[in-house]
Amino acid sequence: MAFVSLLTRDPQVERAVRRPLEDRHVVALSGGWERLLHSVRERPVTCAILDEAFLPPLGRPAGALAELRERFPSVAVVWLARPGSDPRDLLRLGQAGVDRLLLVPVDDVERDVGGSVGRALGRGTAALVTREVSPYLPPRSVAAVRLALDEVHRRLSADDFAGRMDLSRPHLSVCLRAAGLPSAGHLLVWVRLLHAGRWLADPGRSAESVSRQLDYSSGAAFRRALREYLGATPTQVAREGGLAFVLGCFLKRCGLEGRARLGRSAA
Repeated sequence: MAFVSLLTRDPQVERAVRRPLEDRHVVALSGGWERLLHSVRERPVTCAILDEAFLPPLGRPAGALAELRERFPSVAVVWLARPGSDPRDLLRLGQAGVDRLLLVPVDDVERDVGGSVGRALGRGTAALVTREVSPYLPPRSVAAVRLALDEVHRRLSADDFAGRMDLSRPHLSVCLRAAGLPSAGHLLVWVRLLHAGRWLADPGRSAESVSRQLDYSSGAAFRRALREYLGATPTQVAREGGLAFVLGCFLKRCGLEGRARLGRSAA
């Protein structure tokens, strides 16, 4: 489950994207470039799907994509290539250092977009953290961590989280603690902070925007959570490696320090 922002003003493309994705992901439509950038900055977007016909400036879509990747490198990108796309644009993307870009011909969107989004999210926060902890936890605990990471945008309560695992909240907390993890409520806080670590490292974000992405009541409440759980400010989190730093703190809390790789793959 991911929060996906779709840039297009073509109703056929919108329908072709929504049909295969909406059972698994939340798809939010952005009808213009500035609205897409605002959505990425203010909402928990982990993947952007870009219809190249609506990328500015006209005739130079590679520049717009390079801007997105420079400001928000954590966001996975799926590019919907139109018939007759200029091959020189693809060359410019490579020259601009754009990575994790998946190309889907617009005529094949409905068939291919689900797999493309899945592959694009392979370096997302949920996938990175799950790969880091899965060798050291029982399958049900891994599933709980992955569910909490995937559904951060749904703002689950501890009871809702337990219900999604078909357990009561006390029983889920007992299972989590037995595996060395925090209780259900505290795990949900850690999951928000893991996403925060990834986003704080993006040049286009601020502590205030990340606090809004994660639905904190205020920037002060967000900073308080960072201080209580990590002993760090937003600036320190970004400077110390973002997700890798938060993941290291989480692994230490779970007693996995020195066994897992402390987030080196998440840098």
